[in-house]
Amino acid sequence: PFFRNFGAICAYAFVGTFVSTVIVGMFMYGVGQLGLAHKLNLLDSTLFGALISATDPVTVLAIFSQVHVNDDLHALVFGESVLNDAVAIVLYRSLLKFKTAEVSFGACIEALGMFATIF
Repeated sequence: PFFRNFGAICAYAFVGTFVSTVIVGMFMYGVGQLGLAHKLNLLDSTLFGALISATDPVTVLAIFSQVHVNDDLHALVFGESVLNDAVAIVLYRSLLKFKTAEVSFGACIEALGMFATIF
């Protein structure tokens, strides 16, 4: 079931991790700007979002095994959790590039290239 659902697994891992990174990063940035937490700049907030977006659904998978859920659902959750960690690490490393380089079109292309090369 893993390879049969590989497209959906990749979509959940890539899109889900990216969306989670952006949402967590924007939330952290906003909370800091309001003075409710330590103030971080936008890049540091997004780096934190990438770092925290890696999830590990070990408990969910254990429950799935006990209640014998549909094999496709189990493969989707398992596959997403495996790829999610890798995507989060590569996204973090790609964003880290902007700590030393000025944000420009060229730097963005280089970060995307690094993401594609590492992954």
